[in-house]
Amino acid sequence: MRIGRLEIRPAGRKGLGVFAAEPIAAGETFDPQPVFELDLGDVPRIEATRFRHHYFAHPELDGHGVVVLGWLTLVNHGVPPTLELDWRHDAAIGWVVLPRARHDLAPGTELTIDYNCPLWFEPVA
Repeated sequence: MRIGRLEIRPAGRKGLGVFAAEPIAAGETFDPQPVFELDLGDVPRIEATRFRHHYFAHPELDGHGVVVLGWLTLVNHGVPPTLELDWRHDAAIGWVVLPRARHDLAPGTELTIDYNCPLWFEPVA
């Protein structure tokens, strides 16, 4: 499935993945992703569901989380990652995350991030 400049498709043993469908230049930020904040009570409830591997730690508040409301939730772990995440807070709308290409990404390149937490799986190249 194509979404703008990206494509969501199977990524082998990793399940689904997100891939560049068009070139993305090094340093480019693209497709801001809105965020829904989770409080201390929400996190344990989400941890008890299948969604537990699809939310992020809050960029500022320990023990809190955020659900990214876009394709970024489907991006797989990679070391080194192809993306950096630029978290920004807006007084009117809350948190937004902007993916940034760490290097030039050719069409077909899988977008990855460093989950920056203990992994619950064996990493796959």
